[in-house]
Amino acid sequence: MNTNNTQPTTSYIENHCKVRDLIDLPNDIFLLIASYLSAQDAVLCRRVSRAWFAAFSNGDVSWNFMRWHFTRSREMRTATAELGDKPDWARIFAKVARRYYYLRTAKPRLIEKVDVVQELPGKSSFYGVAPWNRWLRWNDNTAVFQDRDPTWCVDDGLLVYQEVVSGRYVAYDLETRHRISVPFDGADKTIRRLRLTCGVLVIEWCEREPYHQLNDRETVHRHFATAFDVRRQPSSSPDFRFTWDITFRSEWKIHFLGLPLNNHDRFFSAHTSTHYALYLWQPNRSPWGEEDPLEQLTIWDISAPSPYRPSLDPTGANKPGADQRGPAVVNRFTWRDLEFLGLRQRHTPRLREVLLDEANVYVHEEEHRWLVGQHSPLSPPRHHEVRCTAVPFLGAGPRWVDECCADGDVHMSFCPRAGSLSRVFPDPERRDAVEWPGRPPCWRHEEFPYLTVSDVPDPAAGVRIVARQCFIMEALSSFVLPKVSLEEDDDDETPELRFADNMWWELLAKGRIEGDERWVVGEDSTGRVTIVRF
Repeated sequence: MNTNNTQPTTSYIENHCKVRDLIDLPNDIFLLIASYLSAQDAVLCRRVSRAWFAAFSNGDVSWNFMRWHFTRSREMRTATAELGDKPDWARIFAKVARRYYYLRTAKPRLIEKVDVVQELPGKSSFYGVAPWNRWLRWNDNTAVFQDRDPTWCVDDGLLVYQEVVSGRYVAYDLETRHRISVPFDGADKTIRRLRLTCGVLVIEWCEREPYHQLNDRETVHRHFATAFDVRRQPSSSPDFRFTWDITFRSEWKIHFLGLPLNNHDRFFSAHTSTHYALYLWQPNRSPWGEEDPLEQLTIWDISAPSPYRPSLDPTGANKPGADQRGPAVVNRFTWRDLEFLGLRQRHTPRLREVLLDEANVYVHEEEHRWLVGQHSPLSPPRHHEVRCTAVPFLGAGPRWVDECCADGDVHMSFCPRAGSLSRVFPDPERRDAVEWPGRPPCWRHEEFPYLTVSDVPDPAAGVRIVARQCFIMEALSSFVLPKVSLEEDDDDETPELRFADNMWWELLAKGRIEGDERWVVGEDSTGRVTIVRF
């Protein structure tokens, strides 16, 4: 018998082959094999046995899974600042893997409802600024073109609203589900708009009682803006690492005489951490027959805090001197200046929003071929026209004008700049930056004839959630239900995923959604805030 062909005995295998399982392999080989697992499979491997749970819950292994699958997730970007010196990567990986499972299947993990004060004329403390009187119409179908402002705002995971029962203003931390009181007294005040961005909360409001009589039919209410600094800071509570500190910064009058509470006088505003801009449009009430509306664009420097409250000093007797710091007007564009810059709106306004950065004010305008109403264009564009005009508000300089009409070509490519995040943010180094406001809002017509109502771009994470509606010019399907969908910016082409149709009515009652990769916030048809968590 040839001894070279003798099979090894069982005892020989037990003594010389110690690798009985995947987790018995050397660490580098184990990681090499584990790198082929999907994030979902890597989490499911924890359920095989206690030994597998220990191996796949190891901190170093979980960190590698995060590095392989979720490099651009919020947790990887903010690990040093928010997760401490020793993050629990096993728990973090399971949490993020669950989030992206629901994101990539376009399904909510949890839907939370928050009761907020609604805008009810004559019955509510909120009286929003009316949008332009124009809407979309095609055949017998109509759709909203510009919605009214919601009674809430959200930024960086902090939702600010007025509670229904107590009437107080609170800030709801969506991450910790902790509520912080906003030091704003809403008694005897009517709120016109509230906005949170750049770490500053601005509440625009007016006195509930009129200040003086404008004419035989109208009264004027003094209008103000109050700014609060909103800072995230370490918490002393063992339940969560961070909390929010909300402190009063300043208050200023946004119109020297005041404005009537109606649907005719309109103002659009924006702010950063240092400046505040307000565009004012009023119908001309001149007794001499002048027809063109009154228009003005004013910029304030609000960087310096000030304890002075003009609402408590009607006569201005205690107004600080010019040498004392506080909100101050740095530039005022009259109707003649707006005419020169090509920004005067007249009776057919195109203005959609006003934006700011550290040195410029940006005016976004848009028109649509299907617009009707009092403020609709006399000569509508061919498709959907958007335009951005940028003007420096400090010093003198040229204006910037960029426009797009989505004219398209035979291949139906209407706008090369609109669409996925890879086109909106072509430079990988800018993925963590805020989108430059100098570009026109081409995202509105990226899939003409679909109209993008609102979107939630999270360029740092490569995720974008989009809400679109459309009139379809075909006999068999003249109207398609609006859709809420998810786009993810990866190296490979990722198809757009569509949420269930009922999600539109859960989120888009006010035509606006906010959020990031973790959640989407909107308003449902009953006036409650909807928080969709992934």
